Amino acid sequence: MKIRRAPTIQDNNIDFRPFIIKVSEILPLSVVTADKGYHSEDNHVLVREELHAFSVIPARYRNVPIWKTHGRYRKQMKRGYYTLLYNQRNKDETILSVIKRLFGEHITSRLVRTQNRELCLRCIAYNMHRLTNLVIILVVSTEPDYGSYTT
Repeated sequence: MKIRRAPTIQDNNIDFRPFIIKVSEILPLSVVTADKGYHSEDNHVLVREELHAFSVIPARYRNVPIWKTHGRYRKQMKRGYYTLLYNQRNKDETILSVIKRLFGEHITSRLVRTQNRELCLRCIAYNMHRLTNLVIILVVSTEPDYGSYTT
């Protein structure tokens, strides 16, 4: 999780490399999907050649012809990509939407440090919410059904 105060043009590419490397140390990656803001040849090279995973990052500008696009992987994304893989990115957007719906989309803290803590705590609370729902579902599904037995 990386929290920034306000969006800038290059935020995405600043955070991409350290974040993906840290995630790949925890869990081996097979596919990395990202939105158009992360579309750069350096990001594709990092994912494909250094981490040996498949990157699905669509081209930023549709109306630029392929022959004017620089980079092998950027041209490949211009030619097309597997949309079912890219649509997995919607799960991230859904999680953000659920967090906002459950805990509100406004931050009540005034200081930057406490705002960051508030956002981190919301993410932790969401994860705990998911875990408790998962445990309840598992317990209910593993309990024996005594009503179906006849004596």
